[in-house]
Amino acid sequence: MAIVETVVVGHVAGFCLLLAWAIRRRGAVDLIAGYDGGLPPEREAELARDAAAVLVVAAAASGLIVVDAWTGAVPRPGALVTVAVVAAVAWFLWKWNGREPGAD
Repeated sequence: MAIVETVVVGHVAGFCLLLAWAIRRRGAVDLIAGYDGGLPPEREAELARDAAAVLVVAAAASGLIVVDAWTGAVPRPGALVTVAVVAAVAWFLWKWNGREPGAD
């Protein structure tokens, strides 16, 4: 069963990393759902960095599922992955939606 989990999680993690690379490499903030434009270029670059970071965290956290499948050494890997991804997404949403513009 570990091979199946590795393949499935590997595809998901690979897609997250590919999307993070595309966003970061080209600053393609139009790949970010819900972004409607209007930010200055330096803020768009920051948005691209932050979105790519969230995707990398999701890919890395999902690796815990693979580690657990092969070793059985990770206690409650699903809960740890969920907490890591929720924390990264909550940080991203707070940073880009929860603060007043210019309050840096």
